[in-house]
Amino acid sequence: MNGMKAISNYLFGDQDFARWQNKWVLWISLAIIIFLVIYIFNRSSQKKQLRQFKSESAIKNLLPDLSKNRSITRFVIWSLGFLIIIFSAANLQFGDKKEEVKRAGIDLMLCLDVSKSMLAEDLKPNRLSRAKLAINKIINSLGSDRIGVIVFAGDAFLQLPLTNDHSAAELFIQGINTGIIPVPGTNIASALKLAEKSFPETSPTNKAIVVITDGEEHDGKAVEIAGNLEKNKIKVFTIGLGSSRGTTIPDFKNGRRTGVKKDKNGSTVITRLNESALVAIAEAGGGSYVRGSNQSLGLQAMLNKIGEIEKTEYETKEYTSYNSRYQWFLTIGTLFILMDLLILKRKGTWLKNT
Repeated sequence: MNGMKAISNYLFGDQDFARWQNKWVLWISLAIIIFLVIYIFNRSSQKKQLRQFKSESAIKNLLPDLSKNRSITRFVIWSLGFLIIIFSAANLQFGDKKEEVKRAGIDLMLCLDVSKSMLAEDLKPNRLSRAKLAINKIINSLGSDRIGVIVFAGDAFLQLPLTNDHSAAELFIQGINTGIIPVPGTNIASALKLAEKSFPETSPTNKAIVVITDGEEHDGKAVEIAGNLEKNKIKVFTIGLGSSRGTTIPDFKNGRRTGVKKDKNGSTVITRLNESALVAIAEAGGGSYVRGSNQSLGLQAMLNKIGEIEKTEYETKEYTSYNSRYQWFLTIGTLFILMDLLILKRKGTWLKNT
């Protein structure tokens, strides 16, 4: 549901470069498309059913209109024309003037663990899905804050640079999976280093990092790095996902579950939440730690603390005036209808014989 909401917001919501003035009209267009598909499907089904009982010549004598594609062609062209004209009523507008606009917020970098252990099912449906839910809740709580996304396993990668387009961020999150980073492991230190580099050096905004992981880092460098970040006025928060008792990791091959993950010696791999490490990272980074569970993600206390970070005014270029482009759709839609009136009513051989 969150994915569909994000896609809907991105397609039908206002974007930086374009917007729909009358968004509600688009839902009428969607209803027409559905009706068009159902109509064509029903016509096809009718012909298949009739062929089971009648010959082709008998069908033409009984239902001459059904036996020809001409009526379907006219219906489709009329529907497309009408549909495109409706799109013109939605009034697509493109930005034509960009100006500096002042906003107030913080820069927030989300670091998401995509190692194989995040497929563990001690949280339902699995740790990674719960992590995405946590990120969506964080995004929905933001105002004018800019957000970026880093994914990490044995290495880290900047998935989404800082942006105030929260709908785009939600779309990126939905597409994340454990195959994005080929290097195995849980290198939190690498993610923290990349997060620091990804913040603009000249930006006056206050900064924070949220790490969502099961905490199975093995070199311990993340605590030291978090301490250095705090000295540079970058707060580090951690969200722990998983159980301390430990559980197995599902193993997949070609998209099919084949059992549980085993090490090179053939022993079953057990993954556990390393809560003490995540607490230490958050304390060194001047932030806080929360543990997610099946009942609650426990984010409110963390969100409150992030909300206490002083908002800093920053400038961003935004479109402040838009030009309507409804004429495009109106012209194309009218041409479709004229094509039916001027051409299809003439019984040309290319339609008569279909």
